[in-house]
Amino acid sequence: MDNMEQFRHSDVLLGGSKPVGNFSHTPKAKCQSAFIRGPIPLDWVIRATSIPRRNAMVVGLVLFYLAGLNKERTGLVLTVKRCKPFGLARKSVQRGLADLEKSGLIRVSRLAGQSPRVDILSA
Repeated sequence: MDNMEQFRHSDVLLGGSKPVGNFSHTPKAKCQSAFIRGPIPLDWVIRATSIPRRNAMVVGLVLFYLAGLNKERTGLVLTVKRCKPFGLARKSVQRGLADLEKSGLIRVSRLAGQSPRVDILSA
């Protein structure tokens, strides 16, 4: 009990002095990875997930990703190159678009030799 000084707290540990540096303004970190910009209407998601084929929902996510990049939900050009990172082949994209269109979630404009143009509709 002779050496009780070792248990004494200093003013620095108790907040007696100010921290070094300006912590009131720290820069926000930028997002380094891609993301899907929302909002994505929950009713739209529920209707898309009720479609039996999985690829319809994945195509829908690609469409919302493109909508976020273009900052609008109409006239989206859906290329095979954009769908490939999502694991979608050309035929899967065609089936997904057809399923979403049948469900009334999108409108597709198809021209021979061109990628389809898609409008996302509200659910």
